[in-house]
Amino acid sequence: MRLKTGMAALIVSLLLSPAAWAQPLDRDAALRIALEQNPRINAAFARIDGAEGAQLQASLIPNPAAMLEIENFGGEDEQQGFDGAEATLGIEQEIEIGGKRQKRTEVADYQTKIAQEQAVAETLSVLAETDYAFMRMAIAQERLDLAEKRLSLADQTHEAVKKRVSAAAASDIQHTKADIEQSAAKLEKNKAESELAEARSVLAALLAMPMNVEIDAVLETLPSLPDRQALLDALKDTPQARTALFAKMQADSQFDLARAYALPNPTFGLGVKRFNENDSTALVAGVSFPLPVFNRNQGEIKKAKAGIVEAHATARQQKINLRQSAVAAWEKLAAAHKEAKAYSGDMVPSAERAYAQASDGYSAGRFSFLDLLDAQRTLYEVQESRLDSLLNLYEAKAHTDFLMNVHGTLIQSQFFQNEGDTE
Repeated sequence: MRLKTGMAALIVSLLLSPAAWAQPLDRDAALRIALEQNPRINAAFARIDGAEGAQLQASLIPNPAAMLEIENFGGEDEQQGFDGAEATLGIEQEIEIGGKRQKRTEVADYQTKIAQEQAVAETLSVLAETDYAFMRMAIAQERLDLAEKRLSLADQTHEAVKKRVSAAAASDIQHTKADIEQSAAKLEKNKAESELAEARSVLAALLAMPMNVEIDAVLETLPSLPDRQALLDALKDTPQARTALFAKMQADSQFDLARAYALPNPTFGLGVKRFNENDSTALVAGVSFPLPVFNRNQGEIKKAKAGIVEAHATARQQKINLRQSAVAAWEKLAAAHKEAKAYSGDMVPSAERAYAQASDGYSAGRFSFLDLLDAQRTLYEVQESRLDSLLNLYEAKAHTDFLMNVHGTLIQSQFFQNEGDTE
């Protein structure tokens, strides 16, 4: 696999141009921008390059060493000066035996695979966070719209009560209660504005965009509920599961490498010796290797054995954690989905009808002010609860999307291509 660069840069330049900022972002555009601009994703894929560099380094053979040796000079009598000197010029090469280079390369290759899976996992996490942040901002926008409507309703109620008080058809205490409801509505509007600003800030940070980002989202259609068993079956193909698998394989290779290093490498030398005494030359050759008397790499072998146990135990624990997390996320998603569906399909429309009836009845004198106020508060509370259920729904959905690798195709098409393709 290779990282795409040219097309990615073009997409970034188009999506992040000043003209693009002026247009509200839809969900797909937000995900593409996060894919390109989020620093966490950039750092994760940079670590792949680093791992590939380490893999290349591990595959290299040791450098040869040049050797120059001069003997029998600066002595006395016939050895005085350089008249009887002997000069040897040669080259020495350490030869790795026991398959060290192959095993070292295997260890580095698994590290590259781990870096790739970790990059995909980090990218999936960022995209899930972006998806949730996008919907959180959409919900915050609707919450602000709801607060503005509540304030408008409170203003209308206040005006209606004011007219009835003026006509002596209602008591002053009703006017006071209307004032309190109006003030509460203003406070809720301020709170909604603050929540929207915070949600916009979180999304802008994930997109690495200016703080004035605007979005275009629709909340009427609820996301589908994935099959519970499909979610659990998808866990074995998550980047975390593949990372654990490669970590176990790397631990096995690390153990083989540690045992290989117990066998010392010989060094072969070949050179030419010149005898100044009679201007003649001769070839010289030699071989040397450390004697494994004290250091037989015992410590690294023991460490590698422990690494195998740790890798297998970590993989088992991760499998348990993933399943537990998936079950909890699905249960939360199912409950939030059922709740949001109930609010949208039944409770909110019923509360709206009740308020409309109470408002008309109060204006006609058929209902008391308390009936109107109660219907108004009920409507607002039901609408607020609907938005809370949607927030829980999309938070759980982001988690299940992450575990089910929902954005995997987008990542694959954006960052990777087959080795045979051109960059």
